[in-house]
Amino acid sequence: MIKKINKLIKFGFIYLGFFLVGDAIVSNFFLNTVIENNCYNWKKNFYELKKNCYAKEKWIKKSKSYKVYIDENGFRFNGKTKNNFDKNDTAIFFGGSFTYGMGAEYENSFVGLIEEEKKNYNILNLGVAGYSPSVFNYQLQELIKKNIFPKKIFLVLDIVDVNSEATNWDSNNENYRPINITSIPDKENNEKKFKNFKRKNFKVTRIISTSINNSLRSLRYNFSRLNQKYKRPEKSQYGSFLFKDFEELDQNFWQPYGFKNAIIKITKAIEKIASKSKEINAEFYIIIYPWPDSLEYGQDKFNWENFAEDLCKKNSCNKVINFFPDFEEIKKTSDNWVNKLFIEDDVHLTTFGHQIIAKKIIKNSF
Repeated sequence: MIKKINKLIKFGFIYLGFFLVGDAIVSNFFLNTVIENNCYNWKKNFYELKKNCYAKEKWIKKSKSYKVYIDENGFRFNGKTKNNFDKNDTAIFFGGSFTYGMGAEYENSFVGLIEEEKKNYNILNLGVAGYSPSVFNYQLQELIKKNIFPKKIFLVLDIVDVNSEATNWDSNNENYRPINITSIPDKENNEKKFKNFKRKNFKVTRIISTSINNSLRSLRYNFSRLNQKYKRPEKSQYGSFLFKDFEELDQNFWQPYGFKNAIIKITKAIEKIASKSKEINAEFYIIIYPWPDSLEYGQDKFNWENFAEDLCKKNSCNKVINFFPDFEEIKKTSDNWVNKLFIEDDVHLTTFGHQIIAKKIIKNSF
């Protein structure tokens, strides 16, 4: 019996050796596709999306993994169409993870749905998780440097932007891109070399392991949806300023720049974006939507809708496209509104939520 086990072990090692050698040959000479875990390119004081990147992402615990394609400009797209800047009108979308479409296949995200509907437009998704108005201003300036002049500019003003401006971005130097004070530093060279070695030589192994992992995640996701029940949303720190007095807020959560300075930074960034929009004769829209806790606990202390409307009025934007009333209506008519609109235990949208966003944007701005 022991001899048989030893033979099996020996055969297993031989098989594994041949498989890895074969994987290295196929990876280097026949398989050009590189599958990343994500498409974020971390630098010392900034981060952006890797150009020409393909990844299978899984950031949100209770959602399926999803494909991500990044084009040659560093924008997320559907992996098929190519934007032609010499033809058609261009519409751009600024935002964080909501605009990026975190948790969703691109074609099911609101930007992807708009792109499918409005094929006479070049739709550019400039959304990157963690980006906020200070970075949007920099992105717009970079586009114009490349002679890309959008006809329509959509800025998703997210509730989390306040914390991002308070804790992540130093935008004091107006001539350069904002500095991210929380960027992950480069890893040690030896660790990088080993990681690159694995990616280059064992692509087949990675594809197989990724496929198995994704299948198991999908099974868990589908099973969890069968047993999904309504849960009252928890109060998040990110949106706490909407329904808590300023004195009640955890001030450490808004450091180093502070909550009030974050509001000032957002205001100044949107002023610059609005001014540049007028300069290039582009329509400028502000988009706002609620989080689960803002729907549940209100916004008595800081009204996000009034804040957005005031910004629009002062800067003569074309319109605030406001989804608070739309989501409030669904909350009134559906007992399980949280799971209908939002991914379970998260603030990102379901496919149904993205569809609502896309339809109203098309109706109000195209």
